[in-house]
Amino acid sequence: MRGLWAWVRQFPPQYRADLLFLAAGIRFVSKDETIRYLLELNEGVLSALEPDGVPIEHVVYIETDSAGSSSGVMLNLLRDRGNLERRGARFLHSRDGAGIQKITRQLGRGALIYVDDFAGTGKQFVRSRRRVAEFVAGSFSEFFLLPCICEEARQPIEEVGVVAEAGFTHRKTERPLLDESPILSAEKRERLVQLSIENWGRRKVALGFEGLGTHVVFYRNAPNSTPLLFRGHLGQRP
Repeated sequence: MRGLWAWVRQFPPQYRADLLFLAAGIRFVSKDETIRYLLELNEGVLSALEPDGVPIEHVVYIETDSAGSSSGVMLNLLRDRGNLERRGARFLHSRDGAGIQKITRQLGRGALIYVDDFAGTGKQFVRSRRRVAEFVAGSFSEFFLLPCICEEARQPIEEVGVVAEAGFTHRKTERPLLDESPILSAEKRERLVQLSIENWGRRKVALGFEGLGTHVVFYRNAPNSTPLLFRGHLGQRP
C-alpha cells in the first residue's frame, strides 16, 4: 500500500482516483498461474501430436532471443516442471543454427515448440522464428506456447505457419487507455492519455511499445507494452 501511494502521489490530485481505478484493474499473473498455463498448454500439444505419430522424442523446444524476452526463463520452468528432459525432448536456442539443422535432419519430422510468457504485436517472435526456419531440415509442425497473447499478435504469428497456444488473449477492449475499450468514459481516458503524453511524449511511447497500452503484469516483469504511467517514477527515474 505504501508503494501504491508513493506512485500515485507523483501525479496531480485530480487524476489520482482514476489512476487508482486503473491500477486496480491490472491483471497480475503469478508464478503458479504461469506454470499452470505452460504445463496445460504443453500437454495439450503433446497429446494432439501423438495420433499423428509424433512422440516426445521428436519434439524440439526452442528458446527465442528477441529483445527483453523471458523465453529462457519460461522454457526452464516448463522443462523442469514437466520433466521434459527425462521424457526425451530436445532443447535448442534460436541462435544455434547448426544445432537446429543437425537435430531436425536427424529426426526428419516432428514438432518445434517455442516458449515465452507474452506476445504483444508478434513481430519480435516472427523475426526470431524466421532465423530458425532457415536451418530446419525436414517436416516439422510449429507451436508457440505462452500464458498471454495480445489479439494483435495472433495474425502475424499464424501467417508464418505457427500455431499460437495461449492461456488467455488480451483484447483491446480490456485495455482502459485504448479507444476500443469501454472501461473508462472517453473524457476520462483522454485526460489520462494526455497526462501520459505530457510526461513521456508521443502517444505510442506513453502507452508502451507500439502504443499497445496493455494491462497485464507478470510476477517477474512488466511487458514493455505497459503504459508508462505504471512503470515507476515520472521521467522513468529509478
